[in-house]
Amino acid sequence: MKQIIRLLSICLLFLGLANAQTATVKRNVNLRLDPSTDNTPITTLKPKAKLELIEPDDTEGYFHVETTDGEEGWVWGKNIRIESGSAPLTKTHIGSPELYPNPDLTPGLADTLKLSDLTKRYTKGCPSGKKSCTYSQAHRNVPKSVHTQVYEEYNVPDADRNIQHGEVDHFYPLCAGGSNDIKNLWYQRKENDWNGRNFGFHEKDKLETYVCAQIKAHKMNPKDAFNRIKSDWVKFYLDEGLDAED
Repeated sequence: MKQIIRLLSICLLFLGLANAQTATVKRNVNLRLDPSTDNTPITTLKPKAKLELIEPDDTEGYFHVETTDGEEGWVWGKNIRIESGSAPLTKTHIGSPELYPNPDLTPGLADTLKLSDLTKRYTKGCPSGKKSCTYSQAHRNVPKSVHTQVYEEYNVPDADRNIQHGEVDHFYPLCAGGSNDIKNLWYQRKENDWNGRNFGFHEKDKLETYVCAQIKAHKMNPKDAFNRIKSDWVKFYLDEGLDAED
């Protein structure tokens, strides 16, 4: 029965699709994590490469795109040609909308997707008493004021602003290179039922632990993890079989 539900759920991912708004690379262009030159490029796209526009409008001259290989990022608009007459693609998640962050508030953001950054030990920024620590321990820095801002943006009642009801969480996990920026933070409920199963923050934490362990074991590319979580963390969770009973 569980396999049937999973198969039916995955099929929902393909419902509601229309023709994508596309673009073609005119000259070599860097695919970037965000609309800036602050981070190392994900990759370089070659002329004639086809892209899908995730958002129709540019941000600071950059367009949010997805490659034919499923990589998501930002490219400089002057280096691509947007195809006329193409309609934007309406995508759906496998799960119900309340399982996911508001994409306008929390699109998801990574500070690094370099394996070397995520696997080395750090000596600065570590918790008190530690001479060295992991990437997440050295980079965790979300002040209380930002927590409050997330609560406000997600309209969380004062009575629910505690671990018994939910938590402010990184959408893309810190241990995998996720940013502390508010664009990567959301309020996730503890109890969030869908198809008779819970998909709250404990389940998301289970996926994050799995992903970070796979990355550190060199069994998963951080770029793939980033794209899969941003695309649909619930589908990622189910595809990896993490819904099996403990």
